[in-house]
Amino acid sequence: MDNIIPTEKEQNIAFWDSVEKTDPVYTSEAEISGRKMTSIDAYFQIKNATREWGMYGTTWGLKDIDLKLEKMDDDTTICLYKAVFWYPGGRFEIHNSLIVKYKVVSKGYIKVDADFAKKIETNTITKSLSKLGFNTDIFIGKFEDPMYVKEVQTEFENDKVESYMDILEETKTYAELEKQFLKLPARMKIHKDVIALKDELKKTYENTKLSK
Repeated sequence: MDNIIPTEKEQNIAFWDSVEKTDPVYTSEAEISGRKMTSIDAYFQIKNATREWGMYGTTWGLKDIDLKLEKMDDDTTICLYKAVFWYPGGRFEIHNSLIVKYKVVSKGYIKVDADFAKKIETNTITKSLSKLGFNTDIFIGKFEDPMYVKEVQTEFENDKVESYMDILEETKTYAELEKQFLKLPARMKIHKDVIALKDELKKTYENTKLSK
C-alpha cells in the first residue's frame, strides 16, 4: 500500500492534536466567581513541553520579561506582565495581569498577594502553551462533559497499564520481576491485567528454572 502523505492542513494541526488531551489525574477543580473551573498542573505541562522540546530555559521558555505594578486606586494594585514565549520554530508576545492588592469589602481590610510574581509567571507559561495546543481540551470546555472526562481517563489509564506491563515483560528472572513489580504504583499492583502478566511470567521463570 502506498504511503499516504498528510495534507498541509493535517500537518499544521498534527502537533496540536498530539498534545491536546489532558490526563485527569493532573487536574484540579476550583470555583471562581461562583463558576466551577478545571485547572491543569503547571509542572505537568512543563514536563510535557520538556519531553517535546527539551529543558525549560534551554530550548523554550519566557524571555524579555516586563513586569510592573500599576495602582488603580488607593486600595487596588495590579501586576501587568509582558514577555516573549519562545520555542523550537517560533516565538510570540504574551500579555497577562493579576490583582496584587485589593480591599475585601465584606471584611473591611486590604489583602496583598505576596506570591503574585510566581503566580503570574506560572500562569503565563500555561497560557502560552495553550496557544500551541497543550491541554486545550480543558480550555475549550471539554472537561465540563463528564463523559469526555471518563473517556480520556480510561485512555490514559490504559496507556499507563501497557507501559508498566512492558517493563515487567522486559525482566529476565523472577527476582528481577519482583523488583520491578514492587516499584509499580499501588493502583497498578492491583490491576487485573498486571497481576495476570506477573503470574504468567512467574510460571515461565519457575518452569525455566526446573528445566535446567
